[in-house]
Amino acid sequence: MKAQLLLLSAAALLLAAPLPGALAAPADVQTYVASATAEAGERLAARDVDLGARTVAVRGRVQADRLSGVRIARSSGSAELDDQVVAALKNLRTDVAPVDLAGREITLTLGAPAAADAIATR
Repeated sequence: MKAQLLLLSAAALLLAAPLPGALAAPADVQTYVASATAEAGERLAARDVDLGARTVAVRGRVQADRLSGVRIARSSGSAELDDQVVAALKNLRTDVAPVDLAGREITLTLGAPAAADAIATR
């Protein structure tokens, strides 16, 4: 009975253990978020959207090589500017995302202190 319980416990531990390479390394995620933030900033500049001293946080779903469904997560304080940001970042092309980020959402903080505040979530 004890041997059977021990065997079942070992099997449960093996099943619960994550597979090697199953999750994107934090460095890969941070590199992707930094790259996506830079690409978003470039797109805003190309579309003449000037945030000035304001910051805005946008949230979008990661696809294989793009960010889709971009929406405002934290407003810049100007509805007009927020609308311009969303329009400019529609279907933003990005580097190829780490496999485990595909289909998930990330939040990018753009503007003055953007580089330090960009975060990945969910």
